[in-house]
Amino acid sequence: MTADEKNQRQQPRADDQEYDIEIPAGIAPEAYYDSQLSPLRASLRRFLLPYIRAETPILHSMQLKVRHPILDVYFTTTAFSGNHTFFMIALPVLFWFGFSEIARGFTLIAAMGVYWAGFFKDYLCLPRPLSPPIVRLSRSKSTCLEYGFPSSHSTNAISVALFLYCHLLTTDPTSWSPYTRELSIFGLIVYAVSIIYGRLYCGMHSITDCIGGTLIGLGIWATQWTFRHTIEYYMVSPVWWVPPVVVASGIFLVSIIPDPVDNCPCFDDCVAFIAVLMGLIPASIHFASTSYSSNYPVPATIPYSTDLGVVKSALRLVFGVGTLFVWRLAAKKALYVLLPPIYKLFSLPYRPHFIPASSYNTLSTYPIGKVPSVIDLPSMTGSAEIVGLQSTMDVHEKFSQAAAQIQDQESGLRARKAGGQQLESINADEKETYHQHDRDNSVLSNGTTECGDDSCQHSKEGSRFEDEAEALLRVERMHPRKSRFDVDIVSKLVVYAGIGALAVDGIPILFDLVGLAAEPVRF
Repeated sequence: MTADEKNQRQQPRADDQEYDIEIPAGIAPEAYYDSQLSPLRASLRRFLLPYIRAETPILHSMQLKVRHPILDVYFTTTAFSGNHTFFMIALPVLFWFGFSEIARGFTLIAAMGVYWAGFFKDYLCLPRPLSPPIVRLSRSKSTCLEYGFPSSHSTNAISVALFLYCHLLTTDPTSWSPYTRELSIFGLIVYAVSIIYGRLYCGMHSITDCIGGTLIGLGIWATQWTFRHTIEYYMVSPVWWVPPVVVASGIFLVSIIPDPVDNCPCFDDCVAFIAVLMGLIPASIHFASTSYSSNYPVPATIPYSTDLGVVKSALRLVFGVGTLFVWRLAAKKALYVLLPPIYKLFSLPYRPHFIPASSYNTLSTYPIGKVPSVIDLPSMTGSAEIVGLQSTMDVHEKFSQAAAQIQDQESGLRARKAGGQQLESINADEKETYHQHDRDNSVLSNGTTECGDDSCQHSKEGSRFEDEAEALLRVERMHPRKSRFDVDIVSKLVVYAGIGALAVDGIPILFDLVGLAAEPVRF
């Protein structure tokens, strides 16, 4: 080896410093997740993982062929209209501007889409396509911290598009201007295709992820549309047992969300949307019984008329959103003061990756963001490219892939030796690649040395764990997580249940008190 080659070998690559981590030889693939998951969860994960890994080169090749700056902007922008953030912003607007029936169905579909996609993400703990070679395109950095399967964007896109499509088909064609309904249907097709294909283009999901998300979305839409009249009846009728059943069901759904292996934020969004339903349905039943609501075209409709004009309509939006933000800030601040002593007194249980109350004194001085975490607006400036390991699940996946590759190489060498082949007959480049993993020091390595085929297997396993632990620490330093406290679960339930209740009951009454309400229509 020449001096130049030695110097090149000793110096870390720029890629290592920016994004990548050299991976040493390791233990058997997937042992980490197999040890953390139940047998059923682990077996399902092992079944789906090869499909996701096999699709990574396909997605990488597709990115190399079709990526363009204009398409980058288009797909990263349209992705915003397929996630939970968009729905949390759009749904109150539908309620406040007279589309209460559609808004209730919309809310139920969005909530179930976010919940079940998040449920299966935490249940299966499957990674996103690995970067590199994939280049991830996203305006929201937190999206990369979630598991990959299933794609919640695909779930939401297909369920919402079909829901709105069916509503278009049930409307009177004579009430539409020429070609308006056809153009609306075409727009829904473009919306669904853009969201689902966009997840592949942006490198955020595999084909398997999108198929899984689409199937969940189809199931949610089919269930909601089949029983829509029954669901709508119980969401607005004064049946005494509906509110307690809704609240109990919401608590049950939150309690059965699986514990993820990694610190995945999917749980937070699941809790937020379930809590919205827990507040929205009882509040809709109450609002339908008040004199502030219209019972036409359906009960519990929030009165609105274009006679209010542009200024008052805009003020409704500003006043409503402002009220929700004030509620969120005040409620969370109060709960951060009240809940920690209760958790400590009763030693209440907490989920993995959440900080228990026993480890902190008070949260009264803890800063609270100005907007809800689920409405974390993505940045529309700067580069959308995200390359490299972004989360613990990325680290585990990279080490697992490297371990599988080395195991395959070792198995091939043993098979050839057993067949009487001599190592000297192995291609020199292949031999160098094989030994490179054992004798090179990586950026994060503690210093491994050469050893025989079998004699140092245990030392290689130890090296793998040490290097992976260092990689995890490095990723956590590069991408620090927001602290999650055990009291955040109850806090989210209260805060977002309040948001759902205020959106359909409290704020419409306030509209009347401040002169921003239309005259109710009652028959």
